[in-house]
Amino acid sequence: MPAPIVLDSDPGIDDAVALQYLLGTGLWDLKAYTTVGGNVPAEQTFRNGRALARVFGIDGDVSVHRGAGRPLTRLPYSAAGEFHGACGLGAETLPDSAAPEQTESSAQALLRLSRAYEGELTVCATGPLTNVALAIAEDPGFARRVRKLVFMGGAADVPGNITPVAEFNAWADPDAVDLVVSSGIAYTMVGLDATHGWRFTTDDLATLQAAGEGQALSARLMDFYLGAYREAGGSPLHDPLAVGVCADESFVTAAEGTVVVECASELTRGKTVFIPYDADYPREYYVESPLVNARTARRGRVALGTGPRNFTEDFVNTLLKQPTVA
Repeated sequence: MPAPIVLDSDPGIDDAVALQYLLGTGLWDLKAYTTVGGNVPAEQTFRNGRALARVFGIDGDVSVHRGAGRPLTRLPYSAAGEFHGACGLGAETLPDSAAPEQTESSAQALLRLSRAYEGELTVCATGPLTNVALAIAEDPGFARRVRKLVFMGGAADVPGNITPVAEFNAWADPDAVDLVVSSGIAYTMVGLDATHGWRFTTDDLATLQAAGEGQALSARLMDFYLGAYREAGGSPLHDPLAVGVCADESFVTAAEGTVVVECASELTRGKTVFIPYDADYPREYYVESPLVNARTARRGRVALGTGPRNFTEDFVNTLLKQPTVA
């Protein structure tokens, strides 16, 4: 049976196709689509979430929730319109869903579903982790009730994409990431180390374009996204890869360890420091810092590169199984 999942997202072009990919796999029972401010402000991501639910024909069954509009402790960040367009979905203006608007916030929906599906619920977060952090802050038991959190964010051993050292989602709300990874939740971080290895190319775009009207919107979105990466040889599949890893870690090469996020310095804000752990050869790091050393008891999985299974191929083939219906 499909497993229960929540997609927590800041749509966003790659968030939009990540939703399409999740639905196309047939592996998941999407219980809620929770939105958060990120690529564009929170009200716009909420509107985009509702519009995408309509486009993919799930707005009658899957609730869309409005999430946090600013980081936990900071002023709101700049949006990423240069990559996603002024409204977040390239040049598209999509009609709103006719479904009633939810009054329950994203964090409240996460808490409710974690109780309803304790030990079963997967949470896939493809935007800043503010909603997840708010859920944990309100009820720390959320961290143990969730089966697994997979989040797109961070950069362990590679440069950042918003500053030289920080990835956008981690930079947008570093306090949220640090709170989440120190909470004891079972997590996998899928950051730039892996997402830059799986790229969507013009050949992949041609496949979507040849698929006809059902893939026309996705093709237009990815054409816009490719334009933002015109000098990079293809657009990274950031958010879809996180969805893929929820079901199959063979898309990446991952290692166990501790993530600590720089929250204080504006120079290195959002840097995700990865402290590896090897059960066969355990070693204590940062022994001179009791606070950091104590954090190493909280460990998760971190994607450090691509894996043996071809994610780009799976992504494109899976989109073809989930055409738009509106």
